[in-house]
Amino acid sequence: MNILAALIFIALWLNGSFYPLLLLPLAFVLYYEKESLAKIGLGRSELRESVYLGLGVGLMVSMVYYPIFIHYILRMQGKSPDLILLFVDLVWYPVYEEIAYRGFFLGSFADLEEGFSVRNLGLVLLQAVFFVFVHQNHISAGLYLLLIPIFFLGFSMGLVFLKTRSIAGCILGHSLVNVVGHILS
Repeated sequence: MNILAALIFIALWLNGSFYPLLLLPLAFVLYYEKESLAKIGLGRSELRESVYLGLGVGLMVSMVYYPIFIHYILRMQGKSPDLILLFVDLVWYPVYEEIAYRGFFLGSFADLEEGFSVRNLGLVLLQAVFFVFVHQNHISAGLYLLLIPIFFLGFSMGLVFLKTRSIAGCILGHSLVNVVGHILS
C-alpha cells in the first residue's frame, strides 16, 4: 500500500472545502507516480458508458432520495440558495468528491485489472463509508436517513468507476442527485 497516497486521501477526506487541495492527487499521479491522469478516471476510457451508467445511478439514487425527502420535508425547507452555494453543491462537490473518492482512492488502491474482485468490492465499500462520513452535516442536522442515498451513491459510483475507469459519469450522476436535492428542498 502506498503510504503517501493514503495520506493524500486522508487530507482530501478531512478538508473538502480547501479547493487547492484537489491539486494534490493530480500532482501525485503526474509527478510522483509518473502516470497519466487516466489512472484516476480523467481519461477517455469508456466515456460514453460511464456517462450512461453515472446518470442511471443518479436517477436511481434520486428515486431513493425522494421518499426520504418527503419524510424530512418540514426540516429541510429553508431559504433559497445563492449562486455560490449552487455552484459548490452542483459543480464543485461532485468534481472534488468523485476525483477524491472514486478516482484517486480506487485508482490508487484497487487493482483495476481485477474488475469486481472481492478485494476491489471491499475497497468500493470502504470508500462509500468514507463518503458517508464526510456528509456528517446531515447527522448534526438530525437527517439520519439521508445517509442511505449518500451511501448508495458512493457505492454505486464506485462500481461505475470500476466498470468504466472513468469518473465523467460519476460526476454527472452526483451532480444530478444534488440538483434533485436542491429542487426538492
